[in-house]
Amino acid sequence: MTASSFGRRRLLTGTLVAATVPLAVACSRDDAESVQFQSPNVTDTPAARNVRDFGATGDGTTDDTEAIARAFEGITQASAVYLPGGTYRVTAWPAMADYATVYGDGADVTTVLYEQNGTLIDLRGRQRVNFRRMGFFTTGATSTCFSLSACFRCSFDSVTIRGNHSSSTFPQYENQRGVLLTDNTGGTTFTNCDINNYGIGLTSECIQNYVTASKFTSNRVGVLGTGGDFNAGMAFTNVEFVSDNDPDTTDRHVRVDGPANDWWFTNVWFEGSEVALSIGTRETGGPSQFGMVNCKISARTTCVELLYCRQPYLANIIFDPDPNSRPAELVIDAEHVPTGTAVNLISGVNDDVNSAVFPDAWTVIGRGTMSGPTFTSTVVTRTVQDDVDLLQARDGSDAVTAAVLSDGTWLSDRREAGVVLKDESDAYWRLVVGTDGTLSTESLGTDRPR
Repeated sequence: MTASSFGRRRLLTGTLVAATVPLAVACSRDDAESVQFQSPNVTDTPAARNVRDFGATGDGTTDDTEAIARAFEGITQASAVYLPGGTYRVTAWPAMADYATVYGDGADVTTVLYEQNGTLIDLRGRQRVNFRRMGFFTTGATSTCFSLSACFRCSFDSVTIRGNHSSSTFPQYENQRGVLLTDNTGGTTFTNCDINNYGIGLTSECIQNYVTASKFTSNRVGVLGTGGDFNAGMAFTNVEFVSDNDPDTTDRHVRVDGPANDWWFTNVWFEGSEVALSIGTRETGGPSQFGMVNCKISARTTCVELLYCRQPYLANIIFDPDPNSRPAELVIDAEHVPTGTAVNLISGVNDDVNSAVFPDAWTVIGRGTMSGPTFTSTVVTRTVQDDVDLLQARDGSDAVTAAVLSDGTWLSDRREAGVVLKDESDAYWRLVVGTDGTLSTESLGTDRPR
C-alpha cells in the first residue's frame, strides 16, 4: 500500500466516524429506551433460523411441512428463515410476519416442492416480505404457487417459480397459476426471476407492480392483466418472454382483458406465441396508457393487437416472424384506439411497418416519413443547400406534384394542382395559366376540392 492510498483510507475512515457521531448522540436520549428495529442479516446464517435445526431434511422425499412450520413458530416481527440447498417437499406453508425474509442457496439449489392443489403461499395484508435465492415447483393441476392479497412492497429476488404446463401436457395444467396479485397489492417487485410452465404465469388485478431482469418461459399465458380495475398496471424492464413453436404451448405472452391504468414495456423480448401481446377488449375496455420502447416482438399470427386502449406509445420496435410464419405485425382497432404514437417501427419482413395499419389520427414517424401530426405553432423549414426544396407534395406514386423552392417560390408541376380560391358565394375557382402566359379561371362548383 502506498503512502498516498494509506492517507486516503485514513481520511475516509475518519470522515465516516465523524459522520456517525451525531447519530450516536441522537440515539442516547433518555426517551430512546425501547429496543430499536434491526433488519436481519441474511448473509450471516447464525442470524437466521435454519430449517435443518428444526428437523427439515431437504431430501425431496420426506414431508418437511411441520419442520418448516416449527422454524416459523413465534416469529412476529422482522426475521429470516434459511433453507440450505435441497428439495423440501411440503403440503402447506406457514403464516409469515411483516418484513420476513426467506432465502436459500440458489434458485436451482434450494427448491420447495408442492404436489397439492390449492395455494402454496398465501400472503394477506403483509408488507415487505422477501423471497431470495430459491425455487418453487408446484405440480397440482389446479395449484397456485403464490397469492398476494392487499400486500405492500413484497419482493422476489433470484427466485424460480415453475409449474407443469407444456405442449405435451396441454391442456392438463392450463389452470395452474404461478403468481396471483389481488386486492390493491402494490409495489411488488420481481428481480432476476424465472416464471415457467404455468397456465398463467403472473396474474395482476391491482396497482402498479414491477418486473425486471426476469424471464417468462413456456407459459400458456405469460402475464394476465385482469379484473377491470382502473388503477391496475405493471411495468416490465429488461424482460424476456419466450416459448417453443408448438401452438399448444403459448397462446399469448401478455393479455390485458379490461380497464387498467399504465402498462409499460422497456427493453423486452418476445418470441414463440400465437399473439405476443393482446391489449384490451372491444367489450370491456383496456388500459388508459400503454407503451413499448426498445422491444423486439415476434409471433406466429399477430405480434401486437391493440383492441382497446388510450394513448398507446410505440417506439424503436422491430417486428419479426416466428419460424415458418408471417404474422400481422400490428392490428389496431380504429374505433377504440383512434389515436396513438408510433416512432421508428421496423418490419423484419419489409422495410417499414405498413402505414395503412394506423388509423388516420395516429402520429407515425418512420425512416424519413411522418404522417398524422398536427402542428399548433409556427412551422419553420430551412434548406441546407440552395437547390433543395423546402417542402414537397407527392402523390401515391411518389411523384412531386407541388413544392416550395429554396427561395420561397411556390411551384405546381401539374395543371390540376394549381391555386384554388373560394369566392363570396362559397364557390371554388382554379387559376389556370395558358400557353401564352395569360391567366384565367376554371369553375369547380361549391364542393370543396379533395
